[in-house]
Amino acid sequence: MPKEQFLIAMRYLAASVSIVSAKDSHGKPHAMTASSVTSLTVEPPAILVCVNKHASIHDVLKPGSEMCINILSNAQQDISNLCSSKDSDAKRFDNEYWNKDGTPFLKEAQSNIFVQVDQVIGYHSHSIVISKVLNVYNAESFNTLIYADGGYLE
Repeated sequence: MPKEQFLIAMRYLAASVSIVSAKDSHGKPHAMTASSVTSLTVEPPAILVCVNKHASIHDVLKPGSEMCINILSNAQQDISNLCSSKDSDAKRFDNEYWNKDGTPFLKEAQSNIFVQVDQVIGYHSHSIVISKVLNVYNAESFNTLIYADGGYLE
């Protein structure tokens, strides 16, 4: 199977945009943009996210650690772009978007899903991070940021 055809097919797979956020053992916040987030089970509530092993947040996500999966709203393209660029790693939290008390989370997100990492399974360039859901906050109305074919959908 040609790799190019697979990449094209994945561009056609529309997905909500999320930011995964956590603090390391020294209290430093980390965040990355993710489109590979999937509910796993309802009983017990669990979710998974795929994380590139080269992402700065990767080594922070260990079994027992806590993180937040922030599902973005349409108005949050700027923070999505900021958290997806390696060049802006140090600037990701230098804005008013975040609540940094405890596990950092985005104040205006569509949903904030607070989780505890249960398992990390390596697979080539990425890890599958499986987490137990601890708490969830949702916005009143649906306005989720969607990404497909290399851009955001309106």
